[in-house]
Amino acid sequence: MNNYKVLLVGGGTGWILEEISKLKRNNVSVVYVEKSLKMIELSKKRNYENISVEFVNEGIEQYKTDKNFDVILTPFLFDNFMEKKIQFVFKKLDALLSKKGFWLYADFTDDAMNKQLWKKYLLKTMYAFFSLTANIETQRLVNVRPYFADKYEMVSEQLYYRHFIQAVAYRKIK
Repeated sequence: MNNYKVLLVGGGTGWILEEISKLKRNNVSVVYVEKSLKMIELSKKRNYENISVEFVNEGIEQYKTDKNFDVILTPFLFDNFMEKKIQFVFKKLDALLSKKGFWLYADFTDDAMNKQLWKKYLLKTMYAFFSLTANIETQRLVNVRPYFADKYEMVSEQLYYRHFIQAVAYRKIK
């Protein structure tokens, strides 16, 4: 029986822990790296069973481990960073993912479809709000697809809200 090691980066309120728990596997261990102590406290109150969770209260930039992971989840992580930090974080996460491991990426899209006025307005409003409340460092989306291009194959992709949000499953090939 395999033990599945999952790295959840920026898990927010922890709803993903409940979804992982619904898989009904007893051999899943999750390392939950979250910068916000308040989000960790909310996550600990979630109803997740049959998985072990290690909570780490720090940004992924500071996180250190000698573990390798079978799955990495980055829900709405990269939209918080400027290009230089994205490069650093991507490289770090890539090194932590086992060969043939899966990276589940979900975030806002940076494509031609976002030229629509409502998407521009919503993004601008969100960035203004989060720069005041969460001290994020950027005001624009960066296209991260090129980072995955050489070492990953896309397994599946789903687009939501008229191509405003994407969820992509990648598999590491190199």
